[in-house]
Amino acid sequence: MSKRILHAEQEESVATLLKTLVVARGHEIEQTPTGTVAVEKLIGQEYDLIVVGDELDDIDGIGLITKLRQINSQVPIVLISKVWRDARIYQQLVKELQVALVIHRPIKAGLFGAQLESIFDSQAAFSLGELGPEEATLRTLQANYLRVLPERVFKLKEAIAISRTNPAVGSHLIEAIRLAHNLKGTATSCGFGILGESAGSLEKALVAIKEGDLGHYDVAWEEIDLIMKLVTTNAHAIAENPSSKVDKRAFATLENPDERVLSMAPEAEGAEPLPEDNFDTFDMSSSVRVLVVSKEAPASFRKIRDDSKMQAVQVICCQEKEDAVAIAQKLSLDAVLIDIDTAQPGPSLNLARELRSLPNYDSLPVAFLSTSKQQKYIEDSTHAGASLMLEMPFAPNILDDAIDYLVNARQGGRPRILVMDDDQDFSETVAATLGQEGMLVRCINEPGDIMETLHDYHPDLVLLNITMPLVSGYDICRMIRQDAHYRDLPILFLTSQTGLETRLAAFEAGGDDYLPKPVARVELLTRVKVRLERARLLKERSNKDVLTGLLIRRAFMEELQDMAEESRRNELIFSLALIDVDHFKKINDTYGHMAGDKVLAQVGQLLRKRFRVEDVRGRWGGEEFIVAFRHIQKDTARGALQRALEELRSQTFTGDHGENFGITFSAGLVSYPDDGRELDTLIKIADHRLYRAKEQGRNCLVCVDT
Repeated sequence: MSKRILHAEQEESVATLLKTLVVARGHEIEQTPTGTVAVEKLIGQEYDLIVVGDELDDIDGIGLITKLRQINSQVPIVLISKVWRDARIYQQLVKELQVALVIHRPIKAGLFGAQLESIFDSQAAFSLGELGPEEATLRTLQANYLRVLPERVFKLKEAIAISRTNPAVGSHLIEAIRLAHNLKGTATSCGFGILGESAGSLEKALVAIKEGDLGHYDVAWEEIDLIMKLVTTNAHAIAENPSSKVDKRAFATLENPDERVLSMAPEAEGAEPLPEDNFDTFDMSSSVRVLVVSKEAPASFRKIRDDSKMQAVQVICCQEKEDAVAIAQKLSLDAVLIDIDTAQPGPSLNLARELRSLPNYDSLPVAFLSTSKQQKYIEDSTHAGASLMLEMPFAPNILDDAIDYLVNARQGGRPRILVMDDDQDFSETVAATLGQEGMLVRCINEPGDIMETLHDYHPDLVLLNITMPLVSGYDICRMIRQDAHYRDLPILFLTSQTGLETRLAAFEAGGDDYLPKPVARVELLTRVKVRLERARLLKERSNKDVLTGLLIRRAFMEELQDMAEESRRNELIFSLALIDVDHFKKINDTYGHMAGDKVLAQVGQLLRKRFRVEDVRGRWGGEEFIVAFRHIQKDTARGALQRALEELRSQTFTGDHGENFGITFSAGLVSYPDDGRELDTLIKIADHRLYRAKEQGRNCLVCVDT
């Protein structure tokens, strides 16, 4: 159903992005750069949503929201903020001004669109007396937890019984403490605070026996028996009447404070019983979204695995190019598979380029589905940004592996979170919370899988439990930090032990922050978002060239070293191209330095949006660029680069005084291992071939010595 949106924003780029996004979703939008006009519009008309920028021509964003609330206290309001504010300001925005959502720039189109739709869905459910999406998530989590709770309690009782019978064997007591610890954290995080408190008391009593060496004293175990009976009684009470035992603050958020969440008590109007059998109706964790553009039957693409090596995959099928673009504008996609007709490949190639040109999609992984793998089509697909060319028909496992490869290749997409906790129920609770914010979350419960998962998944942040069997979270953190690739990876500890000693140990082990269990949803989201944003800014400032958006020389060489090591280890190939903009000094002298900067920026954009997401691009220095093509031979790289040169030739640039001119580039190409096995040798040969290209009149590529 179409919605009417009022957008008050003075920054043209933000206004354009939001208008494109809203119109693509079938909604209407009115925009103004001034607060006065926004107030006048709200007085005379009704809107389903108001979006307010941080600063306007005549008033700041918070000041405008204050005025708007005096006119209409019900309409949802979203604030787009340039900066992170302190907690006091956020409390004012939510509690006093009832702001539904605070978005921080830069805006990610797909994620922002999903958040807007979530607001509309929540409003519709609230007006009908139904559950909102967050409470629906909590109820589903509770239902799943109630299903496994009897087994958790039984294992805890069993561990305590064995510990009492064999007090000299400390491992049984440690296991009992761990189980009580997990029961406390997960029960409380799912809203069962009474059960969590009793499990916490049991954990403390068990720790007292361990630390005081009281295992041989009956009086100590009698206290344990009493507390265990209380835990069992609370667990039975929850199973019999879950809703009456729920702490409604469990999933309270800044965007949805307590007073606006419908009560889950039995007498609450519109409350529904917990689901009993159908536990798959709500997406419990974040899903990888894959768009398939094909004439084939959708069912043939939906048989994709869902195991511990790969997250749940949501496959979205369509047949037409226009539908594909519309879907990409509405959703945040993680990969695209496109059917390509080898007789007429143009439409599919153009669709891939168009999708990669959408805002925030220059790193979108693409694969083509074809009945032919001729060299020409491989070159075309590489230039269009396709990472794979899958020959049809293919076995189901081939499609599984392809999607796994595509999703893992993407950089700069939706934030990836890795949760390491031995308590699976708690991990799923955290995953559901972060998944609702558009993050991709993978959970592992065995410490031995951590390094392999890091290499495969490339997370942007790790949530790490401290108390686990066999190895502690501290040791895992130290192990991660020993790998140079992960020295800057944000690591947040999860712990119910928040004393000074525990906090110091967390930081000494290399952690960036810690979160107390049970986890409050608002604190989890806030700390994770802050750490992600800081890591992103740090990486961009240290690794990216401001003008072109490509890696600086140092960062490129680090990526190239990794590619070379991978190729040596697995006997793979890669190709390298050194590129120089032709007659760049003449461009600066003739058309001005600003025109020269535009040329460099445009070449950088061309290199970012062409080729595959796993290829590495960098600014080598001045007007020189460098591209490393992973796992492809020199001829394929040459064909893709030739198409990029032709595309650049067709573009028109404007000088500082309005003159029109065109540009070209020259390039030297090498491949590993045919042209050399050492990086210094490869770069030296590429530079020599670039020099030969210039001698041959520029505007060409040289890939062999003459």
